[in-house]
Amino acid sequence: MHVWFFQAKTLLMPRKRKPTEDEIEILADQFRQLWRPGDVLRPWFRQHQNMLLDLVHGAWSWASVGQALTKAEITYGTGKPWTAKWLQSDFSRARQPLKGYGRNKPPPDSASAPTPVAPAPPTALISPGTPPPSASGVPRFKPATFRIAEPPRVLSETERAEMERNRRLTFGPPEPKE
Repeated sequence: MHVWFFQAKTLLMPRKRKPTEDEIEILADQFRQLWRPGDVLRPWFRQHQNMLLDLVHGAWSWASVGQALTKAEITYGTGKPWTAKWLQSDFSRARQPLKGYGRNKPPPDSASAPTPVAPAPPTALISPGTPPPSASGVPRFKPATFRIAEPPRVLSETERAEMERNRRLTFGPPEPKE
């Protein structure tokens, strides 16, 4: 019986040809043309994600693309060179939807979307004295009335003493005023 052991990296990620220094310099020149001083990395990654994915899905590895980005001086403020793992992770984070952007967008084509119709109220819930709903399907309601304000109830001495006792038990004695 033969048992075969494979490294996970060889199964998941095929080896790619390592580009020459000239090829990395050519790619770095292409990156320099797309980069403007002051650009922020993650939005730049989002803007150029198709190009970067085409490179990585083609002959370029994340490590080689990172070398070209570093050579083009497209790094964070520290100037730390890109590693394959770091670039792939940061690129992945840049591709995630921004918070709140997907929730507030209207549907893509609201003209073709069916118009929702309000369901008719069940007849069993309508009392005999209630007027029927309007023709548009929206039920009618009686106008609101305001309750007449009553003056506050006058507390007896025993009620006031009980409230004061409860306040002291809960919060302690009052501090002297200065």
